[in-house]
Amino acid sequence: MEERTSILHSQEQPCQAPTERPAKKHHYFSLKLSKWRAPPVGYIVCPFLIGIALLITYINHLFTLQTYLTGSPFFLATIVIAWLWGIGPALLAIILGILALDTFIITPWDLTVLQSWNGFASYTPFIVAQLVVILITVLREKSRQRALLAAEQEARARAQELAELNQALVQSNQQLDQANKLKDYFLSQASHELKTPVTTIRGQAQLALRRLAKSQQTVSEHSSWYACLEKIDAQTHRLQELIDNLLDMSRLSSGKAPLRLAPCDLGNLCREVAADQQMLSGRCLELELLSDPITLQADEQRLSQVIINLVSNAVKYSLENTIVSIVVQQEFSHVTLSVHNDGSVIKQEQHKYIFEPFYRTPEAQCSSKQGWGLGLSICKEIVERHAGQIWVESSEEKGTTFFVQLPLLIENDV
Repeated sequence: MEERTSILHSQEQPCQAPTERPAKKHHYFSLKLSKWRAPPVGYIVCPFLIGIALLITYINHLFTLQTYLTGSPFFLATIVIAWLWGIGPALLAIILGILALDTFIITPWDLTVLQSWNGFASYTPFIVAQLVVILITVLREKSRQRALLAAEQEARARAQELAELNQALVQSNQQLDQANKLKDYFLSQASHELKTPVTTIRGQAQLALRRLAKSQQTVSEHSSWYACLEKIDAQTHRLQELIDNLLDMSRLSSGKAPLRLAPCDLGNLCREVAADQQMLSGRCLELELLSDPITLQADEQRLSQVIINLVSNAVKYSLENTIVSIVVQQEFSHVTLSVHNDGSVIKQEQHKYIFEPFYRTPEAQCSSKQGWGLGLSICKEIVERHAGQIWVESSEEKGTTFFVQLPLLIENDV
């Protein structure tokens, strides 16, 4: 839960950046552009552009005498004006262009050509062509502006959508954080509240067992009471293990159980755990250790808890006549512990779930072996607090092996 919360926190900031600054910059640029392309500006600029076209035409007519290029500069000026400022300034450009051509190029300083119908009709193809081009240009420009407006509106809608999603993400993150704290509080309170009555019940059952062993009751009465009290003791012992595991999970995940790092001999820990498990289960355990001590910085009590969990699981989920092996190897700056058994195979798709709290494989659930699915998750928390890794490999040919890799030296702030 905490890992998911930190990921959500890391995703809050990237969601905000694209939604504000670029939108403001684009809006400012489009506002300046719309003012510059207003029609009144076109009416002011139009005479200057026609004047430039006239100058180019006059120079061309003066030096090259190529009459087929006479109207081209005016034509281009009209297209530019139509594209930038619309139909009104473009029509003014056509009128000014005709006057300039007739006055300074075709019949210099003589307006009689425009005063006759035949003279004016000679400009008709030039006028019609420009009107057609103006119409096409204006339509294309309006279409482009509509597309830009639609794109801008869509961008604003997407920005608003991103802002809403970001807000929802923040709220979800807060809810997850609150649920995570509530979960830790519940585990801690429930475990403490259950611990006292369970301890009392178990203590009374054990006391009654001892008194019953000293009493002078008949054999039938003695066996009946003894069986009942043994069941009470066994079930309270199981509840006690669950409570202890819940407390461990709560303390480890909340960081309330700091590691007590000190030099620790891993080989010696494995010998002690193997001897205890062999005495309790009567099973054969093989040890493969290096001749030299393997000393690493670790919390000896927590590391011993990891080894006990792995070895007891290997004994519990393997056949009676098989051997459980414990191997310790050292490589450069880290050490690897492996616990192997020839029990049931853990399928590949179950590997990513097996270290989660309360998870048990379908085979384990169907078996007579009791468990809460907390042992491996506690092992994972302890190993990762030691800056290590834990994983499993399982197949029909090689059996099931759990690996724990730990560094020889870790930082003191874990």
